[in-house]
Amino acid sequence: MIQFKDRNILFYAFRYALGRSTYAVADVVESIINIWESIHPAEQLMYKKEIKEAIESKRAGMDMDVIQWEKILELKVSSV
Repeated sequence: MIQFKDRNILFYAFRYALGRSTYAVADVVESIINIWESIHPAEQLMYKKEIKEAIESKRAGMDMDVIQWEKILELKVSSV
């Protein structure tokens, strides 16, 4: 199970990468997907909300970045 500190660092990386055109997007998305099941549902919803808002407002990066972020939007939110 991922430690709380590590989840925070991943969230900081997510906030950094969302909206940027950088190779970091694919790395962050992959990391989030790899631990998705261990992320609390409220946090999962927060990720999805921020991604959705960024895509809708055209702030999610280039088209190739949006494709990466959409992988998270496709994930199922865990039940508590």
